[in-house]
Order: sequence, then structure tokens, then C-alpha cells
Amino acid sequence: MTDLVETPDGRAHVLAGLGGMGKSTVALRVAEVALAQGRRVWWVRGLDGSSLASALLGLAQVLGADAGAVEAARAGRTDPSDVVWGRLEAHRGWVLVIDNADDLELLEVAGRPVGDGNGWVRGSRAGLVVVTSRDGDMRHWGRGVELHPVGWLSDEDGGRVLLDLAPRAGDRAEAEALSARLGGLALALHHAGSQLSSPFSAEQSFARYRAALEAGFAALLGPPGAVDDREVVTRTWEVSLEQLAGGGVPQARELLGVLAWFAGAVPIPVEGLDREVLGRVCRYAGPAGVGVGLEALVSVGLIETSTSAGDAASGQQSGRGRVMMHPLVAETIRHQFGAGDAGRLTASVAVDLLAAATGELDAQDPGDWPTWSAWLPHLEELLSTASTLVEEASLVTLANAAADAALTLVWAGSYAAALAVAEAGLHSTRRLGAEHRATIELRNREADAHNFLGHAAEAERLYRDVLQARERVLGTDHPNTLATRHEIARMVAKQGDAAEAERLYRDVLQARERVLGTDHPDTLGTRHEIARTVAKQGDAAEAERLYRDVLHVEEQVLGTDHPQTLATRYEIARMVAEQGDAAEGERLFRDVLHVEERVLGTDHPSTLATRHEIARMVTEQGDAAEAERLYRDVLQARERVLGTDHPNTLTTRHEIARIVAEQGDAAEAERLYRDVLQARERVLGTDHPNTLTTRHEIARIVAEQGDAAEAERLYRDVLQARERVLGTDHPSTRITARSLRALTEPTDEAADE
Repeated sequence: MTDLVETPDGRAHVLAGLGGMGKSTVALRVAEVALAQGRRVWWVRGLDGSSLASALLGLAQVLGADAGAVEAARAGRTDPSDVVWGRLEAHRGWVLVIDNADDLELLEVAGRPVGDGNGWVRGSRAGLVVVTSRDGDMRHWGRGVELHPVGWLSDEDGGRVLLDLAPRAGDRAEAEALSARLGGLALALHHAGSQLSSPFSAEQSFARYRAALEAGFAALLGPPGAVDDREVVTRTWEVSLEQLAGGGVPQARELLGVLAWFAGAVPIPVEGLDREVLGRVCRYAGPAGVGVGLEALVSVGLIETSTSAGDAASGQQSGRGRVMMHPLVAETIRHQFGAGDAGRLTASVAVDLLAAATGELDAQDPGDWPTWSAWLPHLEELLSTASTLVEEASLVTLANAAADAALTLVWAGSYAAALAVAEAGLHSTRRLGAEHRATIELRNREADAHNFLGHAAEAERLYRDVLQARERVLGTDHPNTLATRHEIARMVAKQGDAAEAERLYRDVLQARERVLGTDHPDTLGTRHEIARTVAKQGDAAEAERLYRDVLHVEEQVLGTDHPQTLATRYEIARMVAEQGDAAEGERLFRDVLHVEERVLGTDHPSTLATRHEIARMVTEQGDAAEAERLYRDVLQARERVLGTDHPNTLTTRHEIARIVAEQGDAAEAERLYRDVLQARERVLGTDHPNTLTTRHEIARIVAEQGDAAEAERLYRDVLQARERVLGTDHPSTRITARSLRALTEPTDEAADE
């Protein structure tokens, strides 16, 4: 199959067989070959329909899908598979692995069966699609799929596997006999060979291991060939666990039970396996028994240290300090522990492990973002599997972890992913009730995501619901209540009412200074936003003064590289430029960009905002051609990261139209402006200041093309709207008034003559 990496044949390829046969191992080999060739590889788990859809839509966004289209797909308004495949077909030379897609109903889209070939699983010549599944019925997969059965190893091949793992455990005939007794199942052979080579093993030969199977698990084994894949694997690890217990490591069973709640085949950072937490399942050994227990599980092959190829295929950073478990083992152990006391205990410990590993992370610190990225698949797995089992205290912990993850994703600029995590958290922890603090926090994170996705009206609605709940539950002066009031003011400002936003912010500032103090980061955040509203109302000099006052404190309290400090430096550069010094503005913006690219990354929305402003500074200094090139680079990145309808993307499109006009192509500029206007009216509304700016520019372009009457009509409409929305003294209103006078005064003079 590896030859298909370079030359895909237009079909999807399904590796079919029982669990533990080595399907994922074959897929991983394909992924390794692709990675070695420098190709992009995506590894998606097919165990859960919602997780599958979320992962694939996330992939679509990485490949440049419009954020609005992704949101519509998540909401069920459009076909999500079309969104994903539209982007996959636009790129070449990739490999997509959908692992453990055992339930084909989870692969259906809009009620269409997999065999139709127009859902998640499609053939392509742009890249290679590999699916691993227990379903080997060709009638279910359809004609667009090639099926590759992955069956039992022959006795001879299975014997070679055992001899490779445990070369001193016996001769070839004994190895082949044990392979036959294990049904040639690759995972079972791996476990058996690892056990025989382990220092914890009581059985040191193939023959004695086979005798132990027969004597201890005769009922489980049944007659040869009469058991399924789960039973075959279960009997091998039961031998291992029994022997570990007999060798003084009984805690291995419970430790394995805890790790089974995390995502199978996804590396778990070892530094996050808190020994005090895990010690709760280590019986009399306590925390001191954790290391011994984990080492014992590794030695018998029940958990594995991750390989760099496995990490890469799973989308994780490679590293020595990670362990993972085969998905079949995790699934079966969870089922084995069940919903009884053992299941509840191990699930709650897994939740507490996640909380201990992520609880001290700072959402605003880019250095902590990779750690959250490593734990995010495990959070999603716990939300999906453990949330129905754990007691309320653990459910609260899980909800809080989801809220923390969503906040981190917002700061990292992954707004659609933040929304997906918040919504998953709300769904999985809904038995806490709407008035629970953890639920309210998740609702607030949902509003945050809508805010940064550019949905100001929806975010304001959600924030106001959160505010009512927080005032009832926490009180009016609680810091979280004040944070929600702050965000409501921000949404009012985003929808164009800067004066009302300033009034709301100043009320919040008064309360925050009283409750939190004048130097608290939240207080500084409100002072920052007040400066922004002052700027929006036309007083750039006063706004600059306010920003510089905030910056002085932020550099002392937060540090020079903190994202909030960088945001204030960005705004100071903008105010300097607003007052006419484009060269100094460009210098300040480039200083900010240098730090943002190092701290936040080149594709972070804040970094792209700074690049946009540098293009504007180049425009102001007269180099229209270079400015257009810079703007188009920013537009491409913003469409990929934020989507085509995001307000920031529309701002860049507006500026490109302006640059086209400055280079003399008025007709093309008008066309571009009208496209932007249509989008802004739909996204922001007809009275938003940005919408009015585009309408003003259309009037100007119409005038340049000689249609004075139509331009006058358009200017008068814009002036009337700006006077109503911004006031008669706002700089933007005065600009429209001057433009109208310049157009009409010559006509008036001619009439007087």
C-alpha cells in the first residue's frame, strides 16, 4: 500500500479485520512512509461520530476552509463532508487515516450510507485515504473502496514474532504452538512476547506460558477458534496482570484501568501522570507504587512508550516522556471495569489526573499552549466516555477543565476549536444544571468563542444570559460577574456604539478598581478598552495618552512579552499613525510584529492584525503596489485562519479595494467595495461604522467615475446614517460632510451664475 502514497489511485483503502490484528500498525507504516517523503499526514479516530466530525472540520479549517462554512457545517445547515473534501481536493500529496472506524453508521453523513462514496470516506487522486475497521463486508463499503483484509498471522509468522520479542523463551516449534493457541492475533502475540521478556514474568518459556493460559483461563479461552478478538487479547493481559500481582505489583491492574479512560493510540505526557493522584488506586503501595506499576505495564506491553512516528501521525509532538495504550485494550478495559465502583474510581482518577496536569497552565502564556494541545484529545475522550459515570465532584472538575481548554484555545487564536470544546463540555456535563458555576463558566466560554469568531450580536446575547446567572449565583461584585459586564461592553463597541460602550466600561472600571485594585490585569484590560472607545470616537491623541498609561503598568505587572502588553503596544502604534506619523507608526508596528511572531506565531490573529497595519502604513507613505502585495498576503492568511466572512478579513478586503482605487482602476475598486459592502451588511449590519465606511468609499469611487448625481445621493445617505450613529462631530461624519460639499459646491456656484 505504501506505493499509493506517491500515486493515489482514486479509491479509499480499507484495512479490515478483527481488533488487534495489526490494522493500525499497517496504517502507521503508511503514515511513516508519507512523513519521510515530506507529505502531510492526518490521523483521525473513528470511534465517535461527533469527535470524527469535529476533527475533520478542524482539518478543513487548517486547509483554509471558511470559518462561516465550518460553523454552518457544525450546526447541520450544510453538508460537513463537502466542506472537508472541498479543501482536501484543493491540496495534493497528503495521507488521511481514519482509525478504528468499526461502526459504519458513524461514517454516514446526512443519512447517506458509506457505500454511496459521497460522505466522509471518499476516493481521491489528490491524496490517499486509509481506513481501519472491523467491518470487512465489501457490500457496506461500496465500489469506490478497495478492501485489504488483515487476518490472523500464520503459525510460522506468529512464531517469528514471538521469537523476535522473547528469543530465549523456547524453540521455533514451541513459539508456533503458542501462536496457534493465541489465534495468530498480532496484539495478543505482542502482549505474550512482551510478558515473556519481562523481568516480572513468572513464566519464562513459550511452553509454560501456554500451560498457564490453559490452566488459568480455560473457561475464557474456550475451544480454539471459538473466541473473538477481545477475548484473545483479554486472556493475554490477564496472564500478565495476574503474574504482576503475584510478583508484588497488584496495583498494575488499577493503573491500567485509569489510563484506559484516556484516548487510545494518543500519547499521554508522562510528566502529567501525577503520582499523588495515581497513588489513590495503588492500594497499600500508595504514590510510591506508581512508578513500579507503570514500569511493569510497559515491560509486559500493556502500555507503550510512544515512537516519534506515532506521535507525528497522531498530530502530537514527539518526545521520550509519553506513553500510550492500544485502542482495543482501552476500550475493552473500560468495558471490563464497567459502571461499578471500580469503573467510577478509575474514571474519577483519570479526570483528576487531567486536572492536575492542566490546572496550573496559564491560558495567556503561549509557552503553555503545547501542553494543552497534548491533553486536548484526552479531555475530549473523558467528556465522551467518563462524564456519564463519575460523581458530581469529578463532573465539575471535568467541566472546569473544558472551560480552561476553551479559554486557552481562544488566546491561541483557535476560535472554532474553542467553540467546539465549550459546546462539548456543556453537552457532556449538562446534569450539573444551568445554575451551576461550572456550567455558567462554560456558557461564558461559548460566548467568548462567538465573540472572536466575529459574531458580536450572538456573543452579546450569550453574555447577557451569563450575566444574569452570575449576578444570581455569585453576586454583582464578583470578579467573574465584572468580567462578563466587561465583555458586554466590548460587544456593544463591536456593534458600533462606542459612546455607550465607553459608559459601560467606565462603570466596570470603577467596580474593578474597588474590588481588584488599580494594577490588577483585569482592571488594566478595562482601561485598555476605554482607550479603544475614545479612539473610535475620534480622539486619537487622548487615546494614545490612555494607552501609554496602561502600557507603563502592564510592562511592570505582566511583562513586555505578554499578549495583553503587545496588544497595547499595537494600539499605541495605531494611534501614532492616526495622528499622521505613518513612518513612526510603521516602525512601532514592526517592533510589535517581531515579538508577536516569536511569542504567538506567524498565523495568530493578533500577528495578522499587525501585518495588516504595516500594509496600511506602507499605503500612507505612498507605495501602493507594495501595500497591495502585503494586504493580499494578509488576506490569504486571514481567510485561512479566520474565514472569509470574519470582520477582520472583510477589513483587509476593504483596504485592497482602496489600494486598487489609488492605482487608478476605479471600476475594479467599486466592484471590490460592493462585494465587501454586501458581506459587511450581512455580517455586521447596515448601521455598523465599518459598513458605513465602505458605503462612503463607494460614493467616492462613483464620483471619480463622473456620476456626480449618484455620488451625491450616496454621500447624503451615508451622512445621514453617520450623523445618527456616530454624531455630527465625529471625524468620519465630518469627512463625509466635506466630501459632499466638495462635490456639490461647484454645482451650487454654477446655479448662482
